[in-house]
Amino acid sequence: MNLSSEKKLKVRALWDTGATNTMVSKKIAAALALKKTGEISVQSFAGEKSVNEYYLRLLLSGGFAKDLQVLELSEIKEADILIGMDIIGYGDFLFTLKREHNISKAKIYFMSPSKGIVTPPYKRSLGSKGL
Repeated sequence: MNLSSEKKLKVRALWDTGATNTMVSKKIAAALALKKTGEISVQSFAGEKSVNEYYLRLLLSGGFAKDLQVLELSEIKEADILIGMDIIGYGDFLFTLKREHNISKAKIYFMSPSKGIVTPPYKRSLGSKGL
């Protein structure tokens, strides 16, 4: 497997906890000039089909890097790459919510390696009924 390509591309990603594998759009595979390493049969809600297989180095903001097998998807709506559990399993999501001027702003972070349960720096009252 040759991962020495110097091409880098900033892309929009969709995190999909229901996807086993990470997938790239046909457009991104062409833009990065990925070399097809084979074909693999995949099963989805739409049925079974054969898709192209590639290897690439995935770099995420925050310093996470992983060499992995990715599959080609003809089109990914609203994104260029679909990140599946083959990557998500390496870390944890951390959600923060901040309220400013009656507007809630959420941020989502991906931390790897997994840190286990993260306790927020604040305590929230559950009231007399608890959970």
